Amino acid sequence: MAEDERLSTGESPNSPVLPTSPEDHQPATEPAARASRPRRRWWRYIALGIPLVVLVVAGLAVGIYLYVLTQVAAGLGDATARRPQARLFAWPLRLVDRVNILVIGVDVTLDNRRQVVNVSRADTLVLMTVDPEHQRIAAVSIPRDTRAIIPGVGETKINASYAYGGPPLTIKTVEQLLAVKVHYYVKLGPESFTHLIDAVGGLEVDVEKNMRYTDTWAGFTIDLKKGRQKLSGEQVTAYIRFRHDALGDIARVERQRKVMHTLVQRLKQPSVVFAAPRLLQAFARNTQTDLSAQELMALGVFALRSVGGHPLQDFTLPGTFAPAYWEPDFSKIRPMVADLFYGVSTGDLAGTPVEIVTGTGGPAIARQAAARLRDVGFRTVTVRNAPEAVETTTVISRMQTPNLARLAAAALGKATLRHDAEAAGAPITIVMARETAGKQGTAPRRGTSE
Repeated sequence: MAEDERLSTGESPNSPVLPTSPEDHQPATEPAARASRPRRRWWRYIALGIPLVVLVVAGLAVGIYLYVLTQVAAGLGDATARRPQARLFAWPLRLVDRVNILVIGVDVTLDNRRQVVNVSRADTLVLMTVDPEHQRIAAVSIPRDTRAIIPGVGETKINASYAYGGPPLTIKTVEQLLAVKVHYYVKLGPESFTHLIDAVGGLEVDVEKNMRYTDTWAGFTIDLKKGRQKLSGEQVTAYIRFRHDALGDIARVERQRKVMHTLVQRLKQPSVVFAAPRLLQAFARNTQTDLSAQELMALGVFALRSVGGHPLQDFTLPGTFAPAYWEPDFSKIRPMVADLFYGVSTGDLAGTPVEIVTGTGGPAIARQAAARLRDVGFRTVTVRNAPEAVETTTVISRMQTPNLARLAAAALGKATLRHDAEAAGAPITIVMARETAGKQGTAPRRGTSE
């Protein structure tokens, strides 16, 4: 610190400190003189250092803020792709309600001529929830081989949803599978993760075994040695893409979780502040999202405040192995979804009566809706007819908290949520509209247990 101070004032690092007052000429045997010199010098350093630190921190903050607004917003904001959302954010950079974000990592497919084919699948699917009420962030990794019903396509592996309809269809498929409203998405290209890891200087990873594999269709080679080592972005990407072991894709998902925890710890280190421009640049160049720059910053501020005391919770979608598929186990998925994404228990679901009112399609629509609600955990579901039809399916909540009604609305798909504590009726009433006939999603029933 002293050497830096002399350089900043034009002094040589080896030059003596010149006396600046008569006291400096006093004999060294005088205690007062010995005490006075260092005290004045340290106070001078502190007086100059505090403003410098403030200026540096403020400069970094302003610089990163301006960089986000001018560079990242141009690469990320896709106003035409944004879907209408409830009021989830507020100024200044504040999160006011739960936000669910689907992270989609896509792969590259080559043809017989080793040319890139314009068809990609979802190589990685992670549904994240950012919950300001409980000050936590949780993530659920969905294996790419999960059996799911893709709207308009049929029952197949969930990773095919991106090939058939890009982010919109992938979102619909995940919403239907888990009965969770997806507010936003982040799509990572094949090189996105590689560039992000390189931007933070690589990661130290304990590779559990030798990994060697060449994928001619996707055009990549994996060659990693067993042991703890510093990996580059390309090597980390290879590590989380390796699938050729006994557990297949499930082992790969576990490696993704392991790397994600390591990356979170790396991002919390002070030295990463200086890598912020590189991180933002890598994110902007290789990422597609319908989150605005301000919303991304609000999420970042929340993460800095909450993750320090409450580590990221991450899970793999419960299920079992089956030929060519990962079979979802809804007896375990239901309580996980209720807790992580709605903050309620399966007991709350089972103990909340739901009334379905239909005046258009008769009992067929009502039976389909009732079956879907029972799939997600509601047990007491009654049906009655209404004299008039309505244009929009409406979920009416008469409860103090809206979370259970939100789950019911998400389970049925397109529905409007309304709170009406004064009206008489069941805790949750669902008024079915004409356009909902035949459109309620149904989750695959294989591999479930009650």
